[in-house]
Amino acid sequence: MWLECLWEERLNKKVRFLTASLFLSLFFFLLLLVPYSWRYQALLLLSFLTAMVYWWSLRLLFSNGWFLKMMVVLLPLSLIIGLSLFLAMLSLSLFFKLLFAVFIAFLFYVIFLVENIFLVAIGYKTVPLYRSAYTVSLILVLLTAFFLFDSLFSFRFMYYWNAFGVLLISLVLFSYQFWAIRIELSDDGSDKSMAYVWVPALIMAELAMVFSFWPVGIFKGSVYLVSFIYIISGLMQAEIRDRLFKKTWKSLLWVLGSLVMAMLVATKWG
Repeated sequence: MWLECLWEERLNKKVRFLTASLFLSLFFFLLLLVPYSWRYQALLLLSFLTAMVYWWSLRLLFSNGWFLKMMVVLLPLSLIIGLSLFLAMLSLSLFFKLLFAVFIAFLFYVIFLVENIFLVAIGYKTVPLYRSAYTVSLILVLLTAFFLFDSLFSFRFMYYWNAFGVLLISLVLFSYQFWAIRIELSDDGSDKSMAYVWVPALIMAELAMVFSFWPVGIFKGSVYLVSFIYIISGLMQAEIRDRLFKKTWKSLLWVLGSLVMAMLVATKWG
């Protein structure tokens, strides 16, 4: 009997997550049809709706844990804002707008599954799917970072505004990373400092300032910043879990060296 109840609960969750994802993707599609003069107001409304739907679907709508409620919506909100701003700069046909709506529905559903595993892991710590969920969340963070960085650089702000914008984006994304990593720790990582968020964010802001003067272009600059997020996230994960072994930082150092070499080779200085 209890196996049947467990199966029904899992099935109900998947149906709820799928329904919520399709519901949000419908409003995302409507957002793409809104005139540009109303695009930002529509994005604000969609962001609010996204947070409410995630809280309701994950059974957190009436929870008093505001920290947990904010953490679970950081990734979907960042994704919807980044992708909306990214697509706002493109001239898309109705077919491609519909295609992106299906794409965002898939990403929303994946995020629902990831956040659900994280919430279960908070209570039990030894959830078999946690590592897979963290890997998927990291991929989503990198994808979201690209959309946000590309959108930011497309506005062609001055270097200090680029640095400030990347600082804010990095604070949000690294806060989510920090929270996701600490979930697995037996003591909730209460002894870990917020320097794991501030220091990487400041490094990213400095890199954004450098790329504002470096002739790399919007797309390449965004890809390079995303690559640095991957490297820093790997170091941060290993350090927080006390697994920053020599082999780990050496492999990440090789990745960093390859990235810098690729940047130098691909840059046209004339």
